[in-house]
Amino acid sequence: MLLPQRLSLPTNISLGFSNRQGGISPQPFQSLNMSITQGDSVDNVSMNRQLFLNKIGVTQNQLAQPIQISRDGVRLVDSPGNYENQDALITVTPGLFLSVLTADCSPILIWSDESPVAAAVHSGWQGSELNILGQTLHKIIDTLQIDPSSLYLAIGPGLSQDNFEVGPEFGEKFSVTYLRAQSKTDRFYFDNNRFLVDTAIQSGVLAEHIEVLPFCTFRDGKLFFSHRRDGVQTGRMMSVIGINI
Repeated sequence: MLLPQRLSLPTNISLGFSNRQGGISPQPFQSLNMSITQGDSVDNVSMNRQLFLNKIGVTQNQLAQPIQISRDGVRLVDSPGNYENQDALITVTPGLFLSVLTADCSPILIWSDESPVAAAVHSGWQGSELNILGQTLHKIIDTLQIDPSSLYLAIGPGLSQDNFEVGPEFGEKFSVTYLRAQSKTDRFYFDNNRFLVDTAIQSGVLAEHIEVLPFCTFRDGKLFFSHRRDGVQTGRMMSVIGINI
């Protein structure tokens, strides 16, 4: 399990990012696969999830899980279960733990050191283009009346800019600030994590309250699944956060 190294957690928050090690699934899902959607068995995934959740002190019946579609659905939830067409969940309910699944997109876990609130966000380039992180923070700050200076963000393993090659259309989707041109082509390398950091800062989160874990799902193949590297039939990591009872 991976944790932020620079940011400290308040005692009422538990979280963790999984990697691909320490599970029971066979190839091509070896070994700690968290998703049944690509062909792994329900039994394997259930065991893998509990192996990971044990490290956080959580059971599977405490999980709220978004059915992700790489869009901008953000929902405030107060009970476990599956939530259709969502890519971000927020809760103020103790004992409820939020999860997102990833295999190249960036998982973002959010908490406050003053107020009981937690959020989990899934943001690849589609979510970033639709500003799902900004919308999530807006809901936390404006709807729940949470002071943005009390918020913390941990951005988990996703694609680094060096391995996030994109097409020429990205020149119209994102500022040049987040694009590095490829030599002798019309393609770019996209810095999704920098975009997410800037989005949080623009929403009022302090820069020193944001940590990007120093991994790349594509580059660090022994640690992470990667859709871009391995193709459609690969596993998924899980990121979880919640408010302790």
